[in-house]
Amino acid sequence: MLASSKFSNASGSAMNVNKTQIMAIATDILKAIDTPGETALRVAQSLTLADVRGVPTHGVGLLPLYCQMAAAGVIKVGAEPQTNAISDSMAWVDGGGTFGQLTGRLAVDLGVGLMQNHGIAAVGIADGTHLGRLGEWAERACDADAAFLAFANTGGGALNVAGADGAHRVLAPNPIAFGIPTCGSLAQHVIVDFATSQVAGSRIREVANAGGRLNPDWVIAQNGSSTDDPQSFLDGLAALRPLGGASAGHKGFGLMVAAEMLSALAGGLMAGERDAPWFSNGALFLLLDIRRFVPREDWGRRVKAFAEYVDKSGYRLPGTGRSSTVEDRLELAEHTVAALLQLAAELSVNSHGLSAPVNSRTVTQSW
Repeated sequence: MLASSKFSNASGSAMNVNKTQIMAIATDILKAIDTPGETALRVAQSLTLADVRGVPTHGVGLLPLYCQMAAAGVIKVGAEPQTNAISDSMAWVDGGGTFGQLTGRLAVDLGVGLMQNHGIAAVGIADGTHLGRLGEWAERACDADAAFLAFANTGGGALNVAGADGAHRVLAPNPIAFGIPTCGSLAQHVIVDFATSQVAGSRIREVANAGGRLNPDWVIAQNGSSTDDPQSFLDGLAALRPLGGASAGHKGFGLMVAAEMLSALAGGLMAGERDAPWFSNGALFLLLDIRRFVPREDWGRRVKAFAEYVDKSGYRLPGTGRSSTVEDRLELAEHTVAALLQLAAELSVNSHGLSAPVNSRTVTQSW
């Protein structure tokens, strides 16, 4: 039996597990639904990295959802994304329904190549299914000394966020991500990646799966009252509040609208253009070669000085110092481990020696 501990964010009990074990079982689960081996490994690595970065809402806990989407034909496990040139510095990627981890990576790599030649690049994404953690694509761009900005929407699906001063669902938690390279001056790049709602819907799912209660400012019930019951959201009886909550939700709603429209401009669909029983990410990735503005070494020196200033003030830069692993170990919620093992059993997949805790909670709803 693996040792257990507690998440500091009150998401329930956690287990300290072997990262290689988790990646192996995730890969095999994906292969069991007919995902090609290389694709399965890449998706498993991406999901595991999200858990490493301390973002369990985009980690291996998504595998039950991915399996549901594949069974429904929303994710086409054997498809490959396709690229189309628009101009010397602009391109478009059609995900074709494949795993978003392939599409997101291709979009960044395409953008980096265009940026290196022209100083700036814009890449649109259509039919990205679920692009995963946008922060991963920001990190990948920053590794190439690119400043990165991303907007994403859901193609008219997962409309579970209320407008400012309202209680009925109208838009999705359209995420925005920024990446600022640190050019080796810090251990990690400066990464900002957030939903334009108070929290992402997957965060509500995580709280429900752990048996917890919500911050009442995260959601609003249909009658306009506050609630801390995660099941009310999962049952469609409450909506996420826009970022800023009850007092400043107009700011989050404005960001949400901008992300919705810019993503649609780049190749996705906007809310209201179709009835979408599932979601599929559209996105706009923008990349800027920082070396066109300042020498790389000078920028690294300035970033380090700025980070030291922030540190002395008692804070840290976003995205820095985010890792939940010690060597090859990883902390996962007990309910996530239980869900993985349940899924593995259903698909006749080897558990790779992973064992679930006694009386662990299982997934209540994956989307």
